[in-house]
Amino acid sequence: MTQSSALVTFTGVQKTYDGHTLVVRDLNLEIQKGEFLSLLGPSGSGKTTTLMMLAGFESPTSGEISLDGVPITRTPPHKRNFGMVFQNYALFPHMTVADNIAYPLTVRKLDRNDVDTKVKRALDMVQMGHMGARYPSQMSGGQQQRVALARALVFDPQLVLMDEPLGALDKQLREHMQFEITRLAHHLGITTVYVTHDQTEALTMSDNIAVFNDGRIQQLAPPAVL
Repeated sequence: MTQSSALVTFTGVQKTYDGHTLVVRDLNLEIQKGEFLSLLGPSGSGKTTTLMMLAGFESPTSGEISLDGVPITRTPPHKRNFGMVFQNYALFPHMTVADNIAYPLTVRKLDRNDVDTKVKRALDMVQMGHMGARYPSQMSGGQQQRVALARALVFDPQLVLMDEPLGALDKQLREHMQFEITRLAHHLGITTVYVTHDQTEALTMSDNIAVFNDGRIQQLAPPAVL
């Protein structure tokens, strides 16, 4: 893989919380522009810690993380311009769906007309154009997850990070959302890093899968090779 096409580069990244046990060990990883990469592994394998270091919520103990060749290891989360989707949605209950989706844009002080246009586009993208005036409490888990996805995509981020986003959904809805997320990621050409412990999910959705175990990547390959 050429350095020029890598959007994200981990170089010799290690992480310990207690000064003794390495949760992530000597991580060297390139994530290409437009790639859908899943981090797959059991609980405690280091995949979520890797995602949190990329998001900026955790700092590496050693090593460097770069974005487009520029080190971001010490860049705070709000300056990384990444979309985030978590398992617990993290929607504001007192805000309508439209206001929840608009939040990243209002924080960036966008013009009101631009905000309205982008929110409408994001709602249509997740097939919820008619639900902007509802509140999260009036929606199912699957609908709330779509809102969280729209909020992560609305400001055209360079990168979308997802941490077990479908874990709370039932099997049928989960499979439907797997398809929706993959479709949107490829349609928009957005680089996506997706954490899961579900093998089928990773094999279904990913361009490449990094298999984590004991803080290391055991294998990095496309689903067909795995």
